[in-house]
Amino acid sequence: MKTYAEINVDETPIVVLGCGHFFTSETLDGLIGMNTAYIPNQDGRFTELADISGTLATKIPQCPDCQRPVRQYVTQRYNRVINRAVIDELSKRFLVNGKNELRRLEVELEKLEEDLVESQEGFLATIKFLADLKNTQPTMVTNRIQTRFNDCNKLLTEISGFLKKVSDSHQPAHKLHEATIHAMRANQPGALDVTMAGLSLEQHSALPVERDRRVKLAGQMARIKLEFLILEDKFSILRALTSSSTCTKISQWPGGSPHLIVKPILKVCAAFISKCVTERLPKLAVEATIHHARMARLYQSSGLSADSDKERAAEFVEDASINLEKALELCSQPFQNVEQLKKAVQECIKLLQREWYEAVSGEELAAIKEAMVSGPGAIATHSGHWYNCVNGHPFAIGECGMPMEEAHCPECGASIGGLNHRAVAGVTRAQDMEN
Repeated sequence: MKTYAEINVDETPIVVLGCGHFFTSETLDGLIGMNTAYIPNQDGRFTELADISGTLATKIPQCPDCQRPVRQYVTQRYNRVINRAVIDELSKRFLVNGKNELRRLEVELEKLEEDLVESQEGFLATIKFLADLKNTQPTMVTNRIQTRFNDCNKLLTEISGFLKKVSDSHQPAHKLHEATIHAMRANQPGALDVTMAGLSLEQHSALPVERDRRVKLAGQMARIKLEFLILEDKFSILRALTSSSTCTKISQWPGGSPHLIVKPILKVCAAFISKCVTERLPKLAVEATIHHARMARLYQSSGLSADSDKERAAEFVEDASINLEKALELCSQPFQNVEQLKKAVQECIKLLQREWYEAVSGEELAAIKEAMVSGPGAIATHSGHWYNCVNGHPFAIGECGMPMEEAHCPECGASIGGLNHRAVAGVTRAQDMEN
């Protein structure tokens, strides 16, 4: 060991932290974690930037003596490490809070679905009775329908607000990116390095990519489920009124006619399926495929009269059939509840293979619904330890928090867990996700 007086500061600089404690750069570099943000050469000098987009920082750097956080810009040598840790801490809170809010919305969605199913028979009888009365005003039927969907519309507004909060533009990394661009443009344009950095960021660097899109995509899945519930209920009302000569009394459907709103919903759902496949989230992709197929079948069997509508419905059903076959392939991956979802896919395939004019029994729909999995399989955030699968999806291990058995990622099916407290290959500790 050398005293500080014996150290050549030209070769081994002394770093003074904001708290007043000082260390050699060699000592502090290892404790702070410089190797997580930079790549050293053969001589041990940091010469390249490391790719830090794939994982989250474990903690905010602290002084080894007093444990105070290392302050930004007081010790500029570690700014990249500190900035990464700060933004990753914000990202962790963003994700955990998003998961909790999403779970609350999904619980409300499940309750709303139960209420619609339980009240449907009585509501259809009432609405048909009103429509058959000679003196019934068209607005009476319309108002009853609008009242039925008040809670649905309220929840739809909440989900839309949630999706806005978790959109890419509200991600902490995106906000930091925009703040950096703004600060560079506000600087005096004298220094060459600042000017070149501004050009590089503006012309070549991609916007930060969200590390875990499950919260946002699961929120979009919740919206698709709710839109499907509304659509399914509207088609039930339409079928109940078909036998009545006063069906034309519903001149304006609250929220739009089911024949009109089904088309954009199907297109959005198809795009969502592709997005989930790209993001390696087969569970969400399969769930969306099942809803897409049921919507296509509802539209095809809804009593279409125009040839153009019949042709368009046939195209939707054909697309749904193709997606279902792909969903069966996705079910070869061992994600959470794969067997139940596979059964639902097979039931939907049988459903689409029938002639469009054949009525679908309640038992057949019940078989599909029974196989569908409700809720996100939420991860508890209050105990155990967090880990990431090889594809970066977080999961938790309860009790002692150490791997004691092998399993599969509930989202993509990758191997997770382990044996005898040793994780399988590709699994990494996600200390950043622990409260």
